[in-house]
Amino acid sequence: MMLYPNISNIKRSHIAIKILTGISIAIIFICILINELVTPQLKWSFLVVIGILYAWITTLYSIRKNVNIASHVLLQTIIVLILLYLIDKIVGYKGWSINIGMPIMISVANITMLILTIVSRRKYFKYSIYQILLSLVSIAVIVLLIIKAKYSAISASITGGITAITLVLSIALCGKDLKEKLYRVFHI
Repeated sequence: MMLYPNISNIKRSHIAIKILTGISIAIIFICILINELVTPQLKWSFLVVIGILYAWITTLYSIRKNVNIASHVLLQTIIVLILLYLIDKIVGYKGWSINIGMPIMISVANITMLILTIVSRRKYFKYSIYQILLSLVSIAVIVLLIIKAKYSAISASITGGITAITLVLSIALCGKDLKEKLYRVFHI
């Protein structure tokens, strides 16, 4: 019998937010640096900054509204990937959406799912389905990178590595809980 409500580990949540903030700031600085060194005449890094701010606003909104964050991350990732490609097409298709934008978005989404898994280990069964779906979307983007991107080896390698690492870490962190939940759900 439980007398007190189950309260999430606030310290772990704060650590996850600090890690994500650090990753976001690092991505912003790296993109601005690459933009200034490679293509200073085209300010694409401004669009990456907007994308990261959009991701933060969406995440904070989801947390405050208490929606299923994993489904929201997956849905928003797909929407942003489509928007990135459309924006690139509209501004004259320079290839930045496939070469830079999509790999960054996929990487951030995978890392976000991993952080969600770490913070909410007991809800991993819910997040595992979204992690697998996100991995499938990631594989589709990696295939697109290999087919269309100018720097496909670098982008595909980094994005594929992050996807594989986050999926393996998520399963390793909560594999036992996931296995028990699967046994209960499917009566194996």
